[in-house]
Amino acid sequence: MAHQVGNSVIDLDRGTLRRDGGIVPVRPKTFELLAYLVRNPGRVLSKDELLQAVWPRTIVTEDSLTQCIRDVRKCIGDETQSLVRTVPRRGYMFQAADDLSASLPSATAAVQIERAPEPMVAILPFHVNIDDATAKSLFDGAVEEIINALSYFKTIAVLARHSAFALAEHSDQDIWATAERLGADYVAEGSVERADDGYRTHVVLSETASGRRIWAQAFSFRTSDIFVFQRMVAQRIATALVANIESAAMRRISPAPAANVEAYVHILRGMALLRSYGEGVNQQAREHLLKALERDPDSGLAHAYLALADTIIGGYGGAPRALLDQARDRALHAIVLSPDEARCHRILALILLYLAEFDAAASHFARALDLNPYDADTLAQKGFFEVIRGHGEAGLALLDQAVQLNPMHPAWYYYDRGEALLVVGRYQEAVASFSCLPRKSAWQWARLAACHALDGNIDKARACAREGRCLNPGLTVQGILADLHMMCPEYRERIRSGLELAGWDEVQMPDAPLPATP
Repeated sequence: MAHQVGNSVIDLDRGTLRRDGGIVPVRPKTFELLAYLVRNPGRVLSKDELLQAVWPRTIVTEDSLTQCIRDVRKCIGDETQSLVRTVPRRGYMFQAADDLSASLPSATAAVQIERAPEPMVAILPFHVNIDDATAKSLFDGAVEEIINALSYFKTIAVLARHSAFALAEHSDQDIWATAERLGADYVAEGSVERADDGYRTHVVLSETASGRRIWAQAFSFRTSDIFVFQRMVAQRIATALVANIESAAMRRISPAPAANVEAYVHILRGMALLRSYGEGVNQQAREHLLKALERDPDSGLAHAYLALADTIIGGYGGAPRALLDQARDRALHAIVLSPDEARCHRILALILLYLAEFDAAASHFARALDLNPYDADTLAQKGFFEVIRGHGEAGLALLDQAVQLNPMHPAWYYYDRGEALLVVGRYQEAVASFSCLPRKSAWQWARLAACHALDGNIDKARACAREGRCLNPGLTVQGILADLHMMCPEYRERIRSGLELAGWDEVQMPDAPLPATP
């Protein structure tokens, strides 16, 4: 497969790089690094991931990587570093280029992939100059809804919420350069102050490269008008970015997630807890969502996220059938209440996936992407769905598109992308992806063990097997395969083969300590 890289063409199958019609001599490690960058466009790649991918069994310093990056830039004529971008304190990112092959996956696995259009805008969390935790939650939620609303305009790409909020954690002197490196052409910022009967805000939209102000406006409104404010800001930003906006696009913007602000705040807190990690956070999220429904029984979004919370608490795909049936019915009710809310369709699709109702899940994933084609989480979860069905390349394409929209993505993207890479047989890259998970379960150590073994690194495979068995001594290969009942047969066979090569069932567990002598 050939890829355009600036003025050069890299052919991954033939292992060649052409520039101005001639072959460019490239050292093997430089080509490996360039190939890895090209296969992972629009994603921030850590130095550890690149070292693992290019020098998997060799101890090298970061100087080797830095020199190799210089060689890559020299080979492709990237003097301005616009193709291979340095992301301070994080790593490097390759700017996606056009694929010359123009090929799609096979008809049975074909997925229409749209390239993210220009302009790309990042909506940063507002500066809330009020000593009030509720106000902070309220305006974090308002920013999330503005991001969601803008995504419904199919001529605007929006940096995903997770990346936009992570971007805001950078210092003021880094934030603009980082936004530009992440592909954001414009940045919207806002400040909030208390007014007599509500809030006063000032929102500014600026061009990232020049800092030029594109649009700015002050808003004063009562707390109960927060939903009107969200819609108005989304419309004004879109109007500033796109000269002619179809009126139909505004009609596609999802309705307010609740009829009153109290319910809305509980929804926001529930969603935030579901995104976090820790003891009891999912149960706390459920309690907030129930409180939201007490105040607004007709909030489709609250019903959908309550269904998701119940599914997570129940154990995802391992939840009892009765619980999944109940969650599905609640998510269906959410769609009746909010038929044009993409997140409701996405949550229903996930629950249907866990119920192994694949055709229905595919339909609701498609509807979610039709409503909001640039929602990174939907793209990622649809990608994982394609992986489960055995369509690895299609799934990987969707996951890469999700990463492009959400380069500072949450940790679960690494797991889903690792699964896709395992399905297509790119074991070293799968290892790099699984290794990025901050906390690994026994099942995830099993994936790492299988990937190392299938890549021929038996020593590392056995080390991973020991880690996994220490976490769950009773977990056998058969137990792992039973947990993979939804996966395609080819995937299950690869896991079985890899774990047997890693000696998973033969791992010698340390003896239990002898009781202390009285």
